[in-house]
Amino acid sequence: MVITRPALLVAAVIIIVIVIGASVALVVSHGSSSVSVGSISVGVSSFDAYRVDPSISNVPVKVNYVIYSLTPSLFDALLRGEVDIAILPADLAGLALLQSNNTYVVAVDFPLFQGIVVPAGSNITSPAQLAGKTVAIPVGTGTYYLFVIMMKELYNLTVSPNLTGPDVVHVINAAPGNVIDAVLTGSAQAGVIWQPMLAEAVELYHMRVIATYQEMWHNLTGQETAPFLVWVATSKLVSNRHLLVNVLTLHAESAEAWDHNESLAALALEKLYGVPGNVSQLVWASTNDTPTSVCINQQEYQELVSEWQYLVRSGFFTAMPNTSRILTCSDLGLS
Repeated sequence: MVITRPALLVAAVIIIVIVIGASVALVVSHGSSSVSVGSISVGVSSFDAYRVDPSISNVPVKVNYVIYSLTPSLFDALLRGEVDIAILPADLAGLALLQSNNTYVVAVDFPLFQGIVVPAGSNITSPAQLAGKTVAIPVGTGTYYLFVIMMKELYNLTVSPNLTGPDVVHVINAAPGNVIDAVLTGSAQAGVIWQPMLAEAVELYHMRVIATYQEMWHNLTGQETAPFLVWVATSKLVSNRHLLVNVLTLHAESAEAWDHNESLAALALEKLYGVPGNVSQLVWASTNDTPTSVCINQQEYQELVSEWQYLVRSGFFTAMPNTSRILTCSDLGLS
């Protein structure tokens, strides 16, 4: 069984729909200034509140929202300057800064809320019990490398796609939409996924979450909110400070709406991702704490730096990204 997502439904407020290769561009006009924002087709973010109901904001900016089927395609589009902003996991944001001097982290979105799931009848109750087991996970992603780090440092277990043994967690590479299938068919005894697939695994397939990344990250670092999504902007947008502040204000207003309007979030999850109501409640409950300030504060800055430091340790980063290109409130002259 392959989990599929229905075609994207376009609300009446959207003016135009354009198919561009593997992407779909949605243009919403609230002014003459324009910005292109890119995300992936399974990339839920707080900005979905604005996508489904642009009336929540009067910021004078036209948003060209571009949807990519794969994260690498979005990543490459950002580096080529085809989008002004890419909504990416923090790990890929760091890679963008390492590979291009024309990229900046300008906003923090909600935590990704990854989790480890097992079948309902499994006797596995802790990540420590994954020793000698097989886990389905998208290998090569930041989610994977964080899993490697946390399993080693918390439980002294080696995660590997090539090794097996009593002190090894053997992993098989699975696309995000196929992790649930791997667990259901017995190809893996556990899987690592994020929202909304995590909620679908629990609500539709009665799987159990034995640990979330937030819980494991807290046990490891004492911090609560990493890993998370961030907004990465090109130098072209950053150089247009008035437009950048307008975009950040729009993001903050959308985050505020997402955090405090469950029905709006449910509508966005249903219309944009085909998530049913009973599942959307679980997704919203784990994501309704998006930072709603216009800019990145010092705590968010430190949490992002901490995550990148662990990704350096794991080998996912060859070097530490330039943290001066995380634009904070003080950098932007905002309170």
